[in-house]
Amino acid sequence: MGIRTWLRSRLASAAPGRRMFDAAKWNRFTTDFLAPNTSADAELRGSLKVLRNRSRALVRDNPYARQAKRTTQINVIGARGIQMQPQVLRANSQEKDERRNNALLAAWNSWCRPDSCDVTGRLSFHGIEMSIVGALPESGEVGIRLVRQAMGRSRVPLSLELIEADQIDDDWTGYSDRAGHYWRMGVELNEWGRPTRYAILRKHPGDSDLSTYTDGTQKHIFVDAADFIHVFIPERIGQNRGIPWFASVITTSWNLGKYEEAHWTRKRVQANSLGWIQTPEPETFGSVESDGSPALEGDKRLWNTEPGSYNFLLPGEVAMPPDFGPDDGQYEAVVRNLARRFAAGYGCSYETLSRDFSESNYSSSRLSILEDRDHWRVIQSVLIQQVHQRIFEEWLSAAALAALPMPLFNDVFVRPERYTTPHWQARAWSWVDPAKEMKAMELARTLQLQTHAEQIMEYTGNDFNSTISTIAKENEIKQRLGLGAVTQPEPSSPVAAPEPSDDVDDNDEENSPRPAAPQRSTPLYLEGDNSTPILLRNDLSDAAKPLSRAT
Repeated sequence: MGIRTWLRSRLASAAPGRRMFDAAKWNRFTTDFLAPNTSADAELRGSLKVLRNRSRALVRDNPYARQAKRTTQINVIGARGIQMQPQVLRANSQEKDERRNNALLAAWNSWCRPDSCDVTGRLSFHGIEMSIVGALPESGEVGIRLVRQAMGRSRVPLSLELIEADQIDDDWTGYSDRAGHYWRMGVELNEWGRPTRYAILRKHPGDSDLSTYTDGTQKHIFVDAADFIHVFIPERIGQNRGIPWFASVITTSWNLGKYEEAHWTRKRVQANSLGWIQTPEPETFGSVESDGSPALEGDKRLWNTEPGSYNFLLPGEVAMPPDFGPDDGQYEAVVRNLARRFAAGYGCSYETLSRDFSESNYSSSRLSILEDRDHWRVIQSVLIQQVHQRIFEEWLSAAALAALPMPLFNDVFVRPERYTTPHWQARAWSWVDPAKEMKAMELARTLQLQTHAEQIMEYTGNDFNSTISTIAKENEIKQRLGLGAVTQPEPSSPVAAPEPSDDVDDNDEENSPRPAAPQRSTPLYLEGDNSTPILLRNDLSDAAKPLSRAT
């Protein structure tokens, strides 16, 4: 047997643990890298309460955590919330049924008032949206109980009760009284792992005045999954409870806060005392007891130093102020680095978190903002799927039975797909550079990469039909008042192609003259409008193209 054959046989018969990834090896460099093999729920069960409490403490005391929560609410929900736009079509047609759509929207907006949709009567549907998004960074989850009862002035037997994560009993784990079901941290699951019930504490466990059940009431109420929306974004397969979004940045935030506290304490101590005075009169000592003796703590003198003060010494005493040494000048760099770690762990850019654009230019700022917006859009999509669509379908069923005019909605239960596919328009964002992005939008329409309707909804958050109708009405009013007379500008002269030179090779593509660009149809401008004029199509060839703004 040759040496190579022997070596191959030895390697093939080697123990499986001998050949492994470097990251999986145990050596002197990895002995403190502990990574137990636990399921998602097992990993959460012992940590969830601490994570929630520390996350809330960060929001209370840490400016970066507070800003992260605030910017998430603003960017995901915004000032108007995620708006429902009905898309009911006429029977056997692809045209929208404006009568039904308007009635449906009016009924929905009426129910979204605080006295109707919220059991407490405090929050509008927009306020409920803001509370849900605000709870996710701190708690990782939130519960919404569907209460089948009309509230306030509403006739729709449906209202919403927000349930904080703490009230879903983390300790309620074990076998269920239903065959094949089991409880996992307050969530009852069937044999497929599908939630069937939730164990909700009647009182918040952190309420010091109401945490005991001395009145004989049952500790829990059990809510069917059909009446409960459990909002969270799973990070692992088999995960049944939400993880606070601050979980990975809690330690970084704590270190950042302590570092800033130490830095400013040092600066304060350095600037606090102007000097020391030695005097032969003991009654003038700075810190004394009621009998005039020096204030002591053990064998140490106590001094009450105040900004801009002089301190007195006992006769014969010599002051030894602490030597702080020179400032290393790394404070801003360290704070910026920790803030970047915080932003990366949370899921937003450093500029968005800190409001610091001192090291950014247009390109880098735009890239950061666009990446943040993609992140916000993912959260919006999750909310629409988990919350908005579910609540709308529940509301539609309740409203069709109790409140909506039946002649208009007599086929809600026969053809539910006609009504249950609205468009949910999330908030839009303003342009980073309006001039550049308007040109990009026009080019996208020219190349048929995007429609005018898509751009209106994306950049303004408004409905296309309503926007176009409003524009048409405005133009009609302008023309009636003589402010928007339509005029036809002189057509621009065509650009003549350059004549080829005698020195140019006919086979040289690089130097050959390019054909003149095709001319656009002559636009029609609206006079009297200080804004960018609307480009109106004036020939049949452009009739099928989307409207655009004239450059």
